Order: sequence, then structure tokens, then C-alpha cells
Amino acid sequence: MAEPVDDSTAALARALSFAIGRANRRMLAAGEGLGQGHLNALATIFRVGSIRPGDLAQREFVSAPTMTRTLRDLEDRGLVSRTDDPVDGRSILISITPEGEHEVLRRRSARADILAGLIDRLDRSDRQALEAALPALEHLGSVDLDGPI
Repeated sequence: MAEPVDDSTAALARALSFAIGRANRRMLAAGEGLGQGHLNALATIFRVGSIRPGDLAQREFVSAPTMTRTLRDLEDRGLVSRTDDPVDGRSILISITPEGEHEVLRRRSARADILAGLIDRLDRSDRQALEAALPALEHLGSVDLDGPI
């Protein structure tokens, strides 16, 4: 169970959520073709390798039927492929195709280019502040919500 959040933490969380959300929406402009849920699933497969659809649904916090539709669409686009699970013949594994890898890398590059353009417009002190905050932001992204830091 999460501990109560004090007012200053709540205010920081709201401000950070707003700022990250705005920057993310700007970067999503690079996302023609695939929706964010599709891209998230594809990026997870890219990162973890072959995975069962149910495990992927859990990682992405979506229902099994939602993941089934997402994977069907990704497969139709040639971005993922299905194979029989050698450990459990009743299950399948989803793997990323070379086209899928290319799409993940292309989208990451496009998002980074957009973010670089935004950062380029900042003054030196704001850029330094972002650089100083980067370790905390990286740590924030790896915090386990269900356990201690």
C-alpha cells in the first residue's frame, strides 16, 4: 500500500506530470501510423525478446483481448511474428521482425529529434537544469510501485 503523499510531493507530481505530458504530446507527433499502445507493445517485445501474449498484456497493463487485437494488427503490418512455444505447446510466442525492429528504432530516433529541437530552444540554465535532473528522472523510471526503492 502506498504511503500518504505530502502536499509538496503532490504539487511536484502534478507539475512534473503536466510538463512530461506536454513534451510527450509533442514527441507523439512523430507517431504516424501506429498508436501509442501498439508502439509500447512493440518496444517491449524489442526490449525483452520473444514473449507470450498474456505476459505482454500484463507488462503493458492491458486486458488479454486488447493485447490480442494489438498483436493481430502488428502481425498484419509485418512487425511481429508468432511461433509455437517450445516449452508449452498450448501457447505461442510473439517475436519482433526485422521490420518491427526498424520501426522501433525509427520512432525512437524521430522522438529524440523532436526532443532535441525543443531542448535546443532552451536557454543555458534550463538545459543545465535538465541535465542535472536526468539521473533522478532515470531513477524515477525504474522505481517499483509495489515495493521499496
